[in-house]
Amino acid sequence: MIKKRALIYGNQKCFSKFLKCKFQDVLMLDICRDFRSLNDELDVYAAIVFVVYTEEDFLDFLRVYGKGIPLVVCSFNKRISTILLDLDDVFLLDTSNVRSQILNQLNLHFEETILNTQMPYC
Repeated sequence: MIKKRALIYGNQKCFSKFLKCKFQDVLMLDICRDFRSLNDELDVYAAIVFVVYTEEDFLDFLRVYGKGIPLVVCSFNKRISTILLDLDDVFLLDTSNVRSQILNQLNLHFEETILNTQMPYC
C-alpha cells in the first residue's frame, strides 16, 4: 500500500511528534516548524495538520488557507479557536478532549477524507 503524505506544522515538538508516532503506519508524515520555506512544495501533501499555539502560527495557517489542500487545525489558543470555528472548509480538532479522543477524532477525519482503508484505532 502506498502511503499518502501529510504535513504536521507545529513549533513545539511534543504534540507533533506524538501525532507522527501514532499515524506513521498509515501516513508518511513530515514535521515542519518554519512554513516559509515550504510554500512551493505544498501540492505533494494530501493534508496539512496545523498545531496553532500563537498568532504567528495562525498567520502561517492563513498563508496556506484557501489553496485547496485539506486542513486540520488543532489550537490550544481559545481566541484563535473561536476564529477558526467560523471557517467552513477547515477541520478543527477539539483540544478540550483527552489525547485518545483527539486521536479518534483525527483518525475518523482521515478515514473520511484522505484514506481508502480503515486505520486501527489508537
